[in-house]
Amino acid sequence: MAHRFSRPLVQVVILLLALSLVLPTGQTSFAQDDSRYFPETGHSVGGSFRSFWEANGGIAIFGFPISAEFVAANGRTMQWFERARFELADVNGQLQVQLGNLGAEVTQNRIFPKVPPIENSADQRYIPETQHIIKYGFKEIWETRGDVRIFGYPLSEEIDEILEDGEWHTVQYFERARFEYWPNLPPGERVLLSHLGRKLASTDLTNPGTPAPTPVPVPTLPPNVNATVTPQSGPPGTSFAFSANGFTPGERVGIWITLPDQSTSGADFQVTADGSGGIGGDSLAITTAAGDPTGIWSFNAQGVSSGKQAVGYFFVGGTASAPPGNTDQLGVPVHDQLPTQGLVMIAPVAAPSGTLFEMYGGGFTAGEQVSAWITKPDGQSQVIPQVAIEGTVAYTLIDTTGLPDGVYQAVIQGRSSNVVAAASFKLTRDYVAGPGTARPASVNGGSTPPEGPGGTTFQIRGWGFNPSEPVEVWTTNPSGYYVLQAEPMVTDTEGRIGYVPAIDLHSPAGAQSGLYAVHFRSKATGKRVDVYFTVTGNTQAQSGAGNWEILP
Repeated sequence: MAHRFSRPLVQVVILLLALSLVLPTGQTSFAQDDSRYFPETGHSVGGSFRSFWEANGGIAIFGFPISAEFVAANGRTMQWFERARFELADVNGQLQVQLGNLGAEVTQNRIFPKVPPIENSADQRYIPETQHIIKYGFKEIWETRGDVRIFGYPLSEEIDEILEDGEWHTVQYFERARFEYWPNLPPGERVLLSHLGRKLASTDLTNPGTPAPTPVPVPTLPPNVNATVTPQSGPPGTSFAFSANGFTPGERVGIWITLPDQSTSGADFQVTADGSGGIGGDSLAITTAAGDPTGIWSFNAQGVSSGKQAVGYFFVGGTASAPPGNTDQLGVPVHDQLPTQGLVMIAPVAAPSGTLFEMYGGGFTAGEQVSAWITKPDGQSQVIPQVAIEGTVAYTLIDTTGLPDGVYQAVIQGRSSNVVAAASFKLTRDYVAGPGTARPASVNGGSTPPEGPGGTTFQIRGWGFNPSEPVEVWTTNPSGYYVLQAEPMVTDTEGRIGYVPAIDLHSPAGAQSGLYAVHFRSKATGKRVDVYFTVTGNTQAQSGAGNWEILP
C-alpha cells in the first residue's frame, strides 16, 4: 500500500480532538432511570455504582450484580457483585464509590509470612506497603487492570489452594480480591478473579430482584413548537428538561405544564428570556413522581410582552421500544483495558476488523531506523511493512483487513535508541450503531437537538463534575470507531463541560447516519457524562464523509 507519512504528531492530536468532539452532546437531559438490568442474576446496577462499574472494568473485574442496593449497619449504601462490594462513602463532604476489602475479610483468620525485598524486574515486583511480591501474570493483571485502586495491596505470596473444580491452583490474596491461575485455559485468559462477593454476601440480600419491566412503546408525539424536551419519554419518576426560543430578549416568560387529562400545573411560574430570546438550559426541568399519570404531557411557554408561544411534548409511562441490535456495550469504556507504553497514540483504539488504524510514536532519535509489528490475540506476530519517521516522531498505518476480533498490541521500536512506543487496540463490533440503532438516554448531559440530518449543528453539554478538573473524552460513531481524545478537557468553574467554552458541532451534509456518542469521565472520581445523538437521512454515507466542524 502506498501512503504518505508526513503529518507530525501535533497535527494528529488536533485531528483527534476535532474527531472526538464530532459526537454527542448537549441539551439538558436527566436520566432518572439509568439502571441496567442483568437477567443472569435478576439484579440491576444504577447511579454512581453503575458509573463506577462501567468505568473500571465491568463484568470482567467485578462480575454481575448479585444484590440490590442496601443500607448497611454503618449507614453506608452498598451493593454486592460477584467479585466485589461497592460502598458509597462520604469523603470530605462528597459521596464517592469505594470497594470493600473482601480479600482481607475472607482471610481475616489467616497469617501469611512476609518476605524480604527483592530487585524489581519485568516479571516480579516487591510491594513494600505489605512486604509481598507480585509475579508474572498476576503482576500484569494487577498493574494493568487497576492496581491498588481496584485490588488493594497483596496480602500473601503465591500459594496453592484447592478451588471449586477440586484441583490445586496457584492463588494470591489482595486486600480486595483473590487472583487464581488456571493453566488449562487459553493464553491470556488463565488469570481469573475469585467470586469473593458470592462467598461473603448473605443469601437474604442475593435473592433475585424484580425483573426489568418490558419496554412500553412511545406513541407518536405532536410536533414541538420552538421548543425541545429531553428526554422525550420516560417512566414516572423521570426528570424532563425544557428549552425554547423565539421570545423577546429579556422579557418575562410564563411557563406551565399540561397533563394528559388537559389539566394544568404551575401557571404562576415565570422565567426571563436570555439575550437571544431563549429559555431553559439546565435550569428548567421537572421530575415526575411515581404516582403521576401516564400519557402525553407538554411544557408550555408564553412571552408576557410579546405573546409568543412555545410548546414541547413528552411521554410519561415507558421507554422507547429498542429496535433490533444490542446497545449494552455502547457506553462501556474499552481503553481502560488497552495499555500503552512510551509516547504513543493510536486512532481509533477500537473498531471493527478491516479498519485502518493510525499510530504515532515519539521520542526516537532523528532519522534512525525503526522496526514495527503487531502481536495478535493468539500471540503470533506480524510485521508492519511501512513506517515513516519525521524528526523524532514515527508514523504508520495498520491494515486490519481479514484479522479476527480480539486485542492486539502494536509496537514501534528504534533500532539504535531502543525506544519503544507500544499501544494496544481492539477489533470489535461492540460500538457499531448504524441507522435504526436506539438512542440511549444521555446521562448528566445532552445534545441539542438530539437528532437531525447531515448539516445539523449539535450542541454538547454536561455537568456534575468538580470545578476546573480535567476529564478524559472518548467518542464512538456509527461505524463502530472508538476514539480516545489525546488530551483531557477541563470543566468550568461550576463543574460543567460545553458551557464556557461552548461545544457546537456542525455535521457535514454527507455525515454517516446512525448513533454518535461522546463520553466525559473524571479519572479522579469516576463521575461521567454520556451524551448520545443521532444523524438521520443519509444511509449511503461513509464513516469519513465530510468534515465535522467545531463552531466558535
